[in-house]
Amino acid sequence: MRKLLALWCAFAAACGGSAAFKDQARDAMPDSTGVAMGPQQAQTSQSNALTVEGGSKDVVGADPWYNATVAFALSINAGTAFTLGAVAAVTASEPTSCTSNSCTWGPGSGALDPNEYQLVVTQNAAGSFDWTLSGRSKMNPSGSFVTLISGNAVPSGQRHRGSGTFTINLDNVGLLSGRATDKGTIDITYSNVGPAHVQANFHNQISQDAQHLGDVGNAYYNYQADITGGGDMEVAWHDVTNEERDDIHSRWKADGSGRADVAVVKPLNPNPQFSNCWDAAARGFVTVYGQLSGVGSVGACSYADASFGTNINTPQ
Repeated sequence: MRKLLALWCAFAAACGGSAAFKDQARDAMPDSTGVAMGPQQAQTSQSNALTVEGGSKDVVGADPWYNATVAFALSINAGTAFTLGAVAAVTASEPTSCTSNSCTWGPGSGALDPNEYQLVVTQNAAGSFDWTLSGRSKMNPSGSFVTLISGNAVPSGQRHRGSGTFTINLDNVGLLSGRATDKGTIDITYSNVGPAHVQANFHNQISQDAQHLGDVGNAYYNYQADITGGGDMEVAWHDVTNEERDDIHSRWKADGSGRADVAVVKPLNPNPQFSNCWDAAARGFVTVYGQLSGVGSVGACSYADASFGTNINTPQ
């Protein structure tokens, strides 16, 4: 009887360990809200991470550089939301199999999803987790799974919070049903324990901007949340097609008021630097100072001094 009880306890302990590892692996994965960048308006579109495609979030009557700040933040949020949303959807179910240090979810998906996914999470000796999400269109059930996103996550003990790195392969994402316009890769480093810090490097992106439609470029993003509710974000874009470089350094306070300091480098053209400031959210983010437009006074800016970005040459 004691032997049978000992065997049962050993089995229960093993199951408990497996369940604990399953939960640890699931909880270590970052989610789309944990790496969302920019003002709150740019983050609220992540509520449906599997379908978000980006789009205009302009506030009518708001300062154009406030809208630009939101639009640039939205572009990276949309780029990460689909893949991280797929991670969340897959891990909502039970894993297909687990070993002592690895769990596999899938292949699987919702009935109406045009694609299916598989996630493999493996714990390293140091306690971090390597993970890979792969996918395949249901229109090609005999095709191979392709890697959509892979990374390393260092857990903090809080669900979906920690630090780490991951790479999104948008070229492979573009092979899935409904994702034909996705191109390039995104390398992301993040820490979301306390105020979020997200850095991203975009490679071989295809511009959707009306003035540069179809141009190929690379971009650098750096976002640091403020403990008071504000934030700081620098966006540097290198249009490889036309050899144009742009850098926007935006800062905003908890009430929404902020400032953008912009630098532009164009071949055979003047290379201007200029600033714009906008009012609080309660007053519609309207322009209180526009250096080029001549609107308002710099004394109305919530940040008195200009602070131009330092990464205009970072994107290659």
